[in-house]
Amino acid sequence: MNAIRNVLAVAGKELRVFFRDRGAMAVMFLLPLVLASILGSMVMSVMGGGGGGGDEPTMSLPLTVVNLDDGAYGKQVMATLRSISVLSLRTTPSLERANQQVADGDTIAAIVIPADFSARVDSYEPSTVQLIADPTREQYGSIVAGMMNDVFSPVVVQGEIQYGIRSVMDASGLFVEMDEELRRATAAQTMGVIMTQLQRMQADPWIAVKTEGPEGVEAEGPWNPMSYNVPAFSVMFAFFLVGVVAQTIWLEKEQGSFRRLLAAPIHRGAIIGGKILAYMLIVCLQFLVLFTVGNVAFDMPLGDSVLGLILLVAGTAFTASGLGILVAALTRSSRQADSLSMLLAFVLAGVGGCVVYPLYQMEGFVGLLSRLVPQGQAMIGFSNLLSGGADVLGVLPQVGALFGMGGLFFLIGVWRFRYD
Repeated sequence: MNAIRNVLAVAGKELRVFFRDRGAMAVMFLLPLVLASILGSMVMSVMGGGGGGGDEPTMSLPLTVVNLDDGAYGKQVMATLRSISVLSLRTTPSLERANQQVADGDTIAAIVIPADFSARVDSYEPSTVQLIADPTREQYGSIVAGMMNDVFSPVVVQGEIQYGIRSVMDASGLFVEMDEELRRATAAQTMGVIMTQLQRMQADPWIAVKTEGPEGVEAEGPWNPMSYNVPAFSVMFAFFLVGVVAQTIWLEKEQGSFRRLLAAPIHRGAIIGGKILAYMLIVCLQFLVLFTVGNVAFDMPLGDSVLGLILLVAGTAFTASGLGILVAALTRSSRQADSLSMLLAFVLAGVGGCVVYPLYQMEGFVGLLSRLVPQGQAMIGFSNLLSGGADVLGVLPQVGALFGMGGLFFLIGVWRFRYD
């Protein structure tokens, strides 16, 4: 009981010191929240969604269309484009205006439907639709080109069918003496029957391809960028605690307060244990604040396993605290501890996939290296839990890896720790 009481006393002292340091609190709580909110808001604004209980965010790509064709097929293409939810359609009659919008970055690309588009489809002649794309954003041009192939396919099919009907009627000789108006009506009626049958086959095909996820896993809604940003910044700044742990221990040594702590009737193990407990609680509180804000303000999913979430947060907190003890044991001054801790925090955050891109998803050496650092294991676990639909069993490998790394850091740190 005395050992537990001593551990709690040391932890309480560390917590009081930390919460009096407004700068440290800002780094641990305010800065990651601001960065995650700014980046998440930027991404969600591009995707056309928002948080705070609104509709699910969906991608919205601005696309400009110059429709110079007054025929039926030009109108059909426009109707199809308007029905595509991922497009934010802008129309202009001016080719120059469309070029300017692409050049200014106001739209990802521009589509120009020529004036003779419908006439050429009717006469079964080749037609060219112009795609204006920014050469510095070629990926958007490829996306729009792929969409346009699907958009124009029904028009091509309809034109081919209509041309085929006319050809058959002309070649048969049965309609030579028929009145022109009656011929058009017969062709239109035949066309209507064929198109109705095609639409029915599309709605209820003989051979249907059904897309499903793994057995027992329900389809997910649109991806929420905050499910990556919030865990990424939380993990990144949790390991900034390494510097706080190491520098605090060294400042106590340099100012003489650590020697007074050793003189108190407290076991040395209780001193290290109390520090580990205190800083684990700080990291857990950080995750609680950031994840709560992400869920309430940005509809960030929290997964289906509360236990899995708790274990991942605890594993991350233990690893960060253990690494802080290790850095304190391997350095020679508070300045050296602070410099090494900052270097480790930034380098490991980048390698672990907390900055810009999830490197742990890559193949080869880079992906392997990312999965070997604690930040990478934490990010894999949070990604699987929040976006991948994993349960507690699905994140146990990452939880085990985090506690294993933290235990290794702690044991080496205690072994090399100098109490003088």
